[in-house]
Amino acid sequence: MMANLLIIRARIRHFIERHYMIVRGILRALLVLAVLLLLTSRFPDGFFSGIRWVFPIIAVASGFFPDAVAILGIVTVVGVEVWQVSPVQAGTLLLMIAIFFLLFGRKAKEQWFMLISVPTLSACQMGFSVPVVSALAAGPSLIPALMMGIIIRFSLDGVAEYTATAQRIAGDTNVFAPLQYLVNYLVSNRLFLVTLIVYTLTFVVIYLLRKANFRYAPQIAILVGSIVLYTLEMISNIIWELELNLLLTSILVIVTMGIAYLYQFMHISLDYHGTRKLQFEDDEYFYYVTAIPKYNVAVGDKVVTKILPEEMAEVTAELKEEVEKALAEERAEKEKDKEKDKEKDKEE
Repeated sequence: MMANLLIIRARIRHFIERHYMIVRGILRALLVLAVLLLLTSRFPDGFFSGIRWVFPIIAVASGFFPDAVAILGIVTVVGVEVWQVSPVQAGTLLLMIAIFFLLFGRKAKEQWFMLISVPTLSACQMGFSVPVVSALAAGPSLIPALMMGIIIRFSLDGVAEYTATAQRIAGDTNVFAPLQYLVNYLVSNRLFLVTLIVYTLTFVVIYLLRKANFRYAPQIAILVGSIVLYTLEMISNIIWELELNLLLTSILVIVTMGIAYLYQFMHISLDYHGTRKLQFEDDEYFYYVTAIPKYNVAVGDKVVTKILPEEMAEVTAELKEEVEKALAEERAEKEKDKEKDKEKDKEE
C-alpha cells in the first residue's frame, strides 16, 4: 500500500514538474474562482449577483499573472460587496487588514493565505481544517493571521446579517450605525469567541507536539490536536448552548484528520529540504546527528577534496605497505611470545 502511494505521488510530481506553468495556472484559477464564489455566497443579492461571469475572467487572470493579481481581485470583489451594504463597514474591514499587515506582515504570502482560507473554508463548513493543517507547516508567527482570518469571517457574517435588519431597510440617518451593529455583533457572538479560542489552542497544541523530539510526532500531533478541537467545541456547546450539530461536527473533525494525514504524508514525510535530527545509542555512547540539505550550506562552508586516479593508486599502495608492516610486526610479537612461553616451560 505504501509503495503504491509513493509511486502515485512520484508520478503526480513528475507530471507537475513537466507542465508546471500550465498546471499551476489552472489550479490557481480554479482556486480563485472557488474563493470568489464562496465568499460572495453570503451576499445573494449583492453587487455581483447578476454579473457572476466576471469571476471566471478574474480567476483566469489570477492564474497566469503574479500572486498580487489574485489577492487584489479577491479583496476588490469582497470590498465591493461590503461597500454596497455599508461604506463604513467596508472601510473598517480594509483598515483592519491594512493595520494587520503593517504590524505582522513579515510573511505576506502565508499571511494572505491564512486570511483568505479561514472565511472561504468556513463557508463550506471546513474551517476546522485551517488550524489543523496549517500548524503542520507553519509556526507561531502565523497565529495573528489565523485570528485575523476568524475576525474577517465573522465580520462578513455580520455584514450579511445587517442587510436583513429593519435598521438597514429603514435607512437610519446615523452614518456609524452599520459599524456599531457590526461591533455589537462580534462582541455578543459567543460562537466567534469560541472559534477564536479553539482554533488558536488547536494550532498551538499541534505545533508544539509536531516539533517534539519523539517518533511519529506529526501523526500524534494531528490526533491529539483534533481531539482537543472536538472536545473544546463540545464543551463550549454544552456551556453556552451554541446549537452545534454534533453529528456534522464529528464528521467534519474526522474529515479534517484525513486531510491533515494526507497532507503530512504527501508534503512533509517525503520532503527532504529541511534539517533532520537523529538520535541513537549503543552500549557506551549516545549519538546525535544533524543532516542539513546541501542548498542550505554556503559555498564557502563546503570543503571538497578531489582525489585523482594517480593519487588514489599512491594512497592505496601506501595503505597496503602500512597494513603489511602492521601484520609483520604482529607476527613478530606472536613469535616472541611463543619463544618466551617455551623458555618458561623449559625452566619449569
